[in-house]
Amino acid sequence: MRLPPLVYLLGLVSFLMDVASEMVYPLLPLFLAGLGAGAGTLGLVEGVAEATASLFKVVGGRISDRLGRRKPLLLLGYGLPALLRPLLALAQSPLHVLLYRFLDRTGKGLRTAPRDALLAEGVPQGALGRAYGLHRGLDTLGATLGPLLAYLLLPHVGVRGVFWASAVPAGLAFLALFLVREPASRPPSSHLPPLRLRAMPPAYRRFLLLSGIFALALSSNAFLLLRLKDLGLSQEAVALAYTAYNLLYALLSYPLGSLADRLGLRRVVALGFFVYALVYLGFAWAESAPWGVASLLLYALYSAAFEGSSRAYLATLVPAEAKASAIGLYHTVVGVLLLPASLLFGLLWQAFGAEVAFGVGAGLALLALFLFLLDGKAKGAYPG
Repeated sequence: MRLPPLVYLLGLVSFLMDVASEMVYPLLPLFLAGLGAGAGTLGLVEGVAEATASLFKVVGGRISDRLGRRKPLLLLGYGLPALLRPLLALAQSPLHVLLYRFLDRTGKGLRTAPRDALLAEGVPQGALGRAYGLHRGLDTLGATLGPLLAYLLLPHVGVRGVFWASAVPAGLAFLALFLVREPASRPPSSHLPPLRLRAMPPAYRRFLLLSGIFALALSSNAFLLLRLKDLGLSQEAVALAYTAYNLLYALLSYPLGSLADRLGLRRVVALGFFVYALVYLGFAWAESAPWGVASLLLYALYSAAFEGSSRAYLATLVPAEAKASAIGLYHTVVGVLLLPASLLFGLLWQAFGAEVAFGVGAGLALLALFLFLLDGKAKGAYPG
């Protein structure tokens, strides 16, 4: 079964936008420091950015369902960050950077749920794993290429020059959206029922609950990199290892999405929970740098298996009339929980050491896996 052009076009859009975003993101701490900002300001900027993206995901999904269309939210969500590049390149104070990050992450929040819903509506159910896997692979490939381009351009054009250059892939991503053909739209729903959990299918509510438990295990990737440094890797080697992680993640996403279509989405989601627990146990028990690097590369297997298949599985659990709203709510709940998850992890590490922090993360992942298996085959889910 061939994937429709819609999947490749949305993958191209995400690839280009991630190239643009990741050209900028690694340079922001250096840029803020040059504007006189300290670590506290950096934390404020990034905290506001991530909270904004999380909260606007349910907003974007809700508006999309009310309109009965997905593409207007995609144009807004991708167009806003593309048009904002000059604001960052011309920034003269940390407040300008904060404004840029707020508006940029607003765009990301608005586009996420409508994009995932559009993928679900434009692809046959038996190909959802491949569709989401391909999309995540292209997205991650862009995240790998972006920092490399920034590294190559930085000596020649400086930080502000890289920010200006990032407008090129961002603009191309926005233009590529005009090639996307949305399937027949539903009539606008001015009387869309309030978004209430009890109105959602039981299978969706159960998956949201266990995803919330699992989210508490999802600490920032920065802790993985810090653990590698503690195990003896240089900063350059840590950066190289993280690049290898992203590349492996990108390469494995489509094959594992295809595997999910053959074996069943639930089985690959369960595999993702299990591999995540193994990764965190690996980091907890690691006694040398090679062991840590091996755990990071195993983390790429988790990311490739879980990120695409969980989105595809989620799409099978929600009603068509509220698909984007339900997907947006899921992303918002998981995103909001990432802050206490990282805070809890950091406090455990500081108080009891890395072994305990990673061990608790592994335990939460295993708890989510147990509940997922206990739930059994959810009614209405894709077979498997």
